[in-house]
Amino acid sequence: MALPLDGIRIADFTQMMQGPWATQKLADMGADVVKIERVGGEWERFLEAGGETLDGTSPFFLAMNRNKRSIELDLKSDRGREIALEFAADADVVVENFRPGVMERFGLDYETIRERNPDVIYVSASGFGPDGPYVDRPGQDLLLQSMSGLARYTGRRDDPPTPVGTAIVDEHAASLIALHTTMALFHRERTGEGQRVDVDLFSAALDLQCQELTAVLNMDQEFERSEEGIAQAWLDAPYGIYETADGFVAIAMAPLETVADALDLPALAEYDDEDAYERRDEIKRTLEAETRSRESDELVETLLAVDVWVAPVNDFHDVAEDPQVAHNEMLIELEHPNGETFTTTGFPVDYSKTPAAVRSNPPEAGEHTAELLAELGYDGDDYDRLAADGVVGAGTDE
Repeated sequence: MALPLDGIRIADFTQMMQGPWATQKLADMGADVVKIERVGGEWERFLEAGGETLDGTSPFFLAMNRNKRSIELDLKSDRGREIALEFAADADVVVENFRPGVMERFGLDYETIRERNPDVIYVSASGFGPDGPYVDRPGQDLLLQSMSGLARYTGRRDDPPTPVGTAIVDEHAASLIALHTTMALFHRERTGEGQRVDVDLFSAALDLQCQELTAVLNMDQEFERSEEGIAQAWLDAPYGIYETADGFVAIAMAPLETVADALDLPALAEYDDEDAYERRDEIKRTLEAETRSRESDELVETLLAVDVWVAPVNDFHDVAEDPQVAHNEMLIELEHPNGETFTTTGFPVDYSKTPAAVRSNPPEAGEHTAELLAELGYDGDDYDRLAADGVVGAGTDE
C-alpha cells in the first residue's frame, strides 16, 4: 500500500538530532530520504551513551535514521558540492541544520538551489534562526532549555535550575520540521509554489511553554517552584511525584477531598480549594507521609478506582514490560549493522489506511553511494574515480 509521502525525494544534509529525527519521521511515511553525510559519516554515528557505543555505532544514531539511504560526500570539494547540488536539484525537499552561513559557503543555499529547482521546499533548521542577535551562537538543547526558562522552572525551590532528562527542545523542533515540511508540500500541491521554511530551537523551546509563558507574562503574580516538588510552579497540590513503600507514583490534578476519602486521610480533607496552591507544600508533605506507607500498585489501583489521575513512575525497563506499550507496538526490533538486532521506538501515530512501515534499517555510512550516484547517471568508473579522489566515501555497495 502506498504511503502518504511515496514519491517525495528529500535531500537530507542534517546531523545530530534536530534534523535527522525529523527526516526519519518523513521517511517513515514513505519519503525517499537521501542522507548526505561527510566522508566518514556524520558525528551522531560516534556519539557515546554513558561513555560507550552500541557495538561501534551510537544508539542515538540508530534511533533516528531508519528508512534512509546514505551517501558520503566531501562538501568542501568542488566536485562534492556539484554532486550535492545535483541531489538538491532533483529533490522535492532539502533539509539542513548547519549553522547559518555554512550552506551559503558550500554553494547550497536556498537561492542557489532554487535556480535549478524552482519549486523546491528548502527547510533550514538552526539554533536561533537565519539572522538576529544570536545568529552566531551555538544552538544546543541544554543551552536552549536554559535560555528559554524551561530549566529555571523545573525542580524544587532550593535546587539549582534543573534540565529535563531528554533533549526535549531538539525533539519538539524535529516534530515542527516534519509538520511544517508536510504543510509546505500541501501548499505546493495546491499552488505549485515551493518556499523556504525556517525552524529554530529557541522558538521551539518557547513554543513548548505556551501555557506557562502566557500565565507569567499576563498575571500580576510571581510564580516559583515549590519546596516539596509540586511538578509545576503554577499548579496546585497534589500535582507531583510521591514516594511510596516500593517506588514512586505521579498524581496529577485531583480534588483533595476525593484523594482524602480514597486513602482514609482526614488530615488532607482539612485543606480547602484556596489552600491547594497557597499551602501546596504542606499538602504534599501530608499526602506523602501516607503514600510512603503503601505500595505503588495498591496506591494506583485505589486512586484509579475513584477516577484520580495517577500513574506509576517507571524506568525504561518497566516501560519495556508495560502491556500498553506492547499493545501500541511502540518498541520494535531493527537490524544493527553488525547483523544482530536492537530495540528502538516504533511509530507513535496510527493511520487506518497508510500505516508507517520499516522499509530499511539505519544505513552504514555511505552504504548507498554507488546506487545513488547511478541514479544521477554516474557509472562504475565514475564512482571509482570519485572514491579514489576522496570526493565520495567508499561506502559498502557491491
